[in-house]
Amino acid sequence: MGSIHKRIGAVLGSATLLVGVALTAGAGTASAADETGDLTPDADVAVLTSGISGLAAMSADGSYTINIMSPTDGHNMGFARWNADPQPAPDIPGDSLIAKDISPDGWAVEAELSTGRIASTRGHKAIYMTVASGNLPEGHPYKLRGCVVKGSERKCTPWHAVHA
Repeated sequence: MGSIHKRIGAVLGSATLLVGVALTAGAGTASAADETGDLTPDADVAVLTSGISGLAAMSADGSYTINIMSPTDGHNMGFARWNADPQPAPDIPGDSLIAKDISPDGWAVEAELSTGRIASTRGHKAIYMTVASGNLPEGHPYKLRGCVVKGSERKCTPWHAVHA
């Protein structure tokens, strides 16, 4: 991964931690709108009743990344990503889901698309990344969410709008 990606990851990780602490300190009641997330901004933060939080960011090409934070201590667990267009490094195709688990905490990370496509790190030790891809019709709207799973327990972020 390039130096710029590492810097962006570090900035997003730091921002996510700061926002997670702020949201935990000022948490109030959630409305129905919180369960679906705001689907229009380029970056937003979502917190579910499960406690899973994520800082999400959309790229100009429609790619979307959700950094997933622990509900217990706020540590970065990994990310779920929708890759709209092919990326030359590390050779990831377009129309692909990416799940990356970076924390050896026993939880696996999953990226789920509204079509039913799932990229999962289940069964692998952190640090691990997996890609699930396949062509989808261009311009069609879909939804993405990130989840953490352990056994039969599953906690997910809200759905976020993406497109092929």
